[in-house]
Amino acid sequence: ATYIPVVSDSFVDISVTLDEIEHSDHVKMDELVKHVRSKQGPALRVKGIVEVGLLAELVKVRVGHHKDMMVVMGMKHVDKFSEIVFGSTATSLAGELTCPVLIIPPDARFRPWKKVAFTFDQKEIPTNTGMGVLKELTELFLPKLHFVHVMDSPFGAKDTKAIEPIEKYLGGVCYRHFLNDVPGETIEVIQDWLRRYKSNVVVMVARKHNVLWRMLHESHTKQLAFKSPVPVLVISEKN
Repeated sequence: ATYIPVVSDSFVDISVTLDEIEHSDHVKMDELVKHVRSKQGPALRVKGIVEVGLLAELVKVRVGHHKDMMVVMGMKHVDKFSEIVFGSTATSLAGELTCPVLIIPPDARFRPWKKVAFTFDQKEIPTNTGMGVLKELTELFLPKLHFVHVMDSPFGAKDTKAIEPIEKYLGGVCYRHFLNDVPGETIEVIQDWLRRYKSNVVVMVARKHNVLWRMLHESHTKQLAFKSPVPVLVISEKN
């Protein structure tokens, strides 16, 4: 995405023209495409697209209502204030798109998906939200699927009804884990589990929340995306 060089609401930076910025972005895109092709070989089809506008809006248009695709986005290191108040384009799009979004933390390195951690709650997990993409990936890597639930109380029922249809749909080798929550440290509990079990990716379902909830709470998806040691695959509940 090529951004229009706006300095403020009332002033546009014309020292560098939009055509020059767009041309520079095209050059960078061509270099990136060549680099990826040289690394991956001709079997991987690569296409570079440069458009003027805001990245989030451009991605939404590109994805449309397609569920059988995946958007991959990187994250940058930011301070705590920016994380809480602004988030990132990746965390903003996760759950808003009709397709899954794979968020790559700054320090993540590629590893084959041998261990997948699927975090779940006691709510229904729909299989029509782009779960097909996850199924294709699990069939490709044949990983061990670890379904992880952080319980509010150690005395709560270990209910697995929500994940039974998903286990059947995804197939493969599945394990179930129920972790005891520490008040206010749900994400830290998940992080610790990911490190101990050396998971290669964590899967989350982005739940719908009303405006008031979003004003008063920070979603677990957003928190984990900034703190996870491994890529986070976010599947939307919206569609």
